[in-house]
Amino acid sequence: MNYPACEKKDFQTEYFGHKVEDPYRWLTDNHDPEVLAWVKAENACTDEWFEKEKLEAKIQALKKGKRRPLYSAISKWRDGFLAAKREDGYPVVVKLSQDMQAEEIIAERGTLPEYTPYSATACPKEQKYLTLYGLKDEAARPSVLIIDCEKREIVETIKGTFNYAWSASDLVLYYSETVSDAKTQESYSRMCAYHADTGVTECVFEDREYSVLGDVHVASDEHTILFEYWSDYSHSRYFSYDEMTKEVRSINGDHAAEMRYIDTKAGEHYFIMKEDAPFGKLIAIAQGKSLQDARVLREEGEEVLDSGFMLEGRVYLMSLKAACARLICLQEEEQAVQEREVKLPEEIGTLTVCGSAGGKKYFQYQSFVMPPVLLEFDGKTMKTVLKSSDVSHPDVITEQRYAKSVKDGREIPYFVVRRKDLKPEECKAVWMYAYGGYNFSEVPAYEMPCTGLRVAEWAEDKGIYILASIRGGNEFGSQWHEEGMGLLKKNCYYDMIGIAEQMIEEGWTRKGEVIVTGASNGGLMVSALVTMRPDLFGCVIGSVPHTDMLQFAEDDRGPMYITEYGNPRESEEMFKYLLSYSPYHNVKQIAYPWIYLQTGECDNNVPPYHGKKFAARLQELNQSDAPILLRVLKDGSHDRGAGEVFWRTTAEMQLFADEYIAYRENER
Repeated sequence: MNYPACEKKDFQTEYFGHKVEDPYRWLTDNHDPEVLAWVKAENACTDEWFEKEKLEAKIQALKKGKRRPLYSAISKWRDGFLAAKREDGYPVVVKLSQDMQAEEIIAERGTLPEYTPYSATACPKEQKYLTLYGLKDEAARPSVLIIDCEKREIVETIKGTFNYAWSASDLVLYYSETVSDAKTQESYSRMCAYHADTGVTECVFEDREYSVLGDVHVASDEHTILFEYWSDYSHSRYFSYDEMTKEVRSINGDHAAEMRYIDTKAGEHYFIMKEDAPFGKLIAIAQGKSLQDARVLREEGEEVLDSGFMLEGRVYLMSLKAACARLICLQEEEQAVQEREVKLPEEIGTLTVCGSAGGKKYFQYQSFVMPPVLLEFDGKTMKTVLKSSDVSHPDVITEQRYAKSVKDGREIPYFVVRRKDLKPEECKAVWMYAYGGYNFSEVPAYEMPCTGLRVAEWAEDKGIYILASIRGGNEFGSQWHEEGMGLLKKNCYYDMIGIAEQMIEEGWTRKGEVIVTGASNGGLMVSALVTMRPDLFGCVIGSVPHTDMLQFAEDDRGPMYITEYGNPRESEEMFKYLLSYSPYHNVKQIAYPWIYLQTGECDNNVPPYHGKKFAARLQELNQSDAPILLRVLKDGSHDRGAGEVFWRTTAEMQLFADEYIAYRENER
C-alpha cells in the first residue's frame, strides 16, 4: 500500500543513561497543522481501502439488527425516574415514566454547547436541583453541572471530578477532586462539598497521601458519608464523615487495603475485604472503630466477591463464580448468618447494577446468547422490566475451558462460544477478545466490546468466539490482578498466546490466522501481541490503544496509570521492563499481519498520539502486503464515535475482519 508520508524527526529521551529514539514524537500535538494534515491523509487512505458498497451494506446490516437500548444510572426523580442510555453511540439522559414505558429526553449531545452528558441525579432533599455528569469538549477530565430546574439555569460547574454524590438529608453535593502532576508524578485527592442553598463550596477533608482517584459513598443511614481514596486500582483508604457532628474518622488508617464498601446499618460499616482473602470475605466495622476491630460475617468462599448492596435490611453480595454472575442474599439471625442464592436468568451470564429507586434495585443481565434485559428486584422477586430483543440462539453453546500460559504454565480460563455441531475443519475463524487489567472483570456479553459483533450470530455463521479471562483482571480474585500488573504485565500477553496456540493445536484454526481484538488496556494487549508474536495472528483490531509505554507516564492521566503499569522513571529495572513490551518501541523491519487501529482526537483517557505513532512506525517498517490502517475520529473520545460515525467505525472493524477471512480463503 502507498501510505501517506510521515516525516521522522530527531528526538531522544534519556532514561537512566539509556537514550531512546522517538522519531514520531511530533505526532503528540494533535493541534499541529502538520499533524492534522497527516491525519487527514491517513483517514483518506483508510476511506479508500474500504469498498464503499461493501461498507454501506455492512452499516445497513448493523442498523437493521439494532436492539432497543436499555437504561443505566436509574434513580428516582419526581413522579418517575432519571436514567441514562446509549443510542447509536450517543449517551442520552432521559426521564422515564413510572412504568418505564415512556421517556423524555433531558439532555443529549447538543443540548449544551460542546458538552456530552453521561448521567444525571437529583438532590433527594430538594428535587429541583439536578446534576449532569459529562465531558466538555477537549477537557482532560469530566465535570458536573448543577442545574436549578425551576430557574432552568446552571448554578455551578464543578470541573475535573470523577465521582460525586448528593447528601441524603441536606442540600449538599459531595465530590472528589484529584490533583495530579504528570511532571512530578504526584497525585492526591480531597473531598469537597457544594452547598446548593448558599452556593458555597468548601474542602471537607484533604488527604495528601498518593491516590489516583477519590470516591464518595452515601450510606443508607442518611447521615454517614464515606470518603474513599484509591492508592491504586485495588487498594483504598477509607474515612467516615458524620454530617451531624462534622467529624472525620479513619477506618483503615495509613494502610491502604483491598476492600470495597457496601453500606452502613445499625452503626456498622460493611465491606468486602480481600487483603488476606483474595476471593473476598464480608466484614463489619463499628462506627468509630478501625479495621483492626472488624468482625467477619462471611469467610472467603469459592466465588470472587465483586460488590454488594443493602435492600430491606439484608446484605446482598454480587459475586463471580468461574467469571459468571451470582447474587447471594445474607440475613443475620442472632449469632448465625443465613444465605441463599437469588436465581438469575442463566448459569453463564453477567449481572450489572443499573441503579436504585423506591426500595428496589435495577440490573442489566446478558450472556453470549441472551440479549440484555433490564431486571427489577424488590428483595423477593426478580422480574424482567424491559427486553432489548426477543431473539434466541438454540444452536449455540458456551464452554469454559483452560489453556496453559506459555511462560509460567498457569492455567488460564477462557470461554468458547460456537455452534453445537461445529467441527474443526468447518470453523471459518477464531476471534479472540480480552482486557486483562486494572482489576476489571471482562465477563460474558451479547456483543463483543468495541466492534459491536453479535457473538451468537458469529457462532451461528461457523465462527468461534473466545473471551479470555487473562490475568490483570478480577475474574479470579486479587492475586489474578496482581499477576498481570507492573513487572508481571507480560503475563497477560503470554496468557493470550497460550490460548491461541491451544486452539491451533486442536485444529480450530491455523498459525497466523487468529483474529484478535482489544480496546484501551486491551488495545495495548493486542498491540503488544502483534509485536511479540506477529507470526501467530492474521488480523488485529486495536481500539484506543496505549502503545508508547514510556511516554504514557507524561500524559494527564499518567500519574493515575503508573500504579498499574509502573513508572519508567522509577527504576532502571522498570524502565527496561516497560521498554521490552512497549508496542511502539518494538516494531521491527519484518512482516506483520492485517492491522486496523482506531483512536479519537478528543480521547481524555488515552491520547490519540498512541495510535498515530504506532501506525506510523508499522507503516514504515512492515515487510508484508498486509494493510496497516489508521482511523482517527475527529470528535471521537475513548469510544468508537457517535451517530453515523459510530456505525461506520464498528462496520469498518467488522468488515476488516470479513475482508481478511476472504483474503485468507483466496490464498489457500
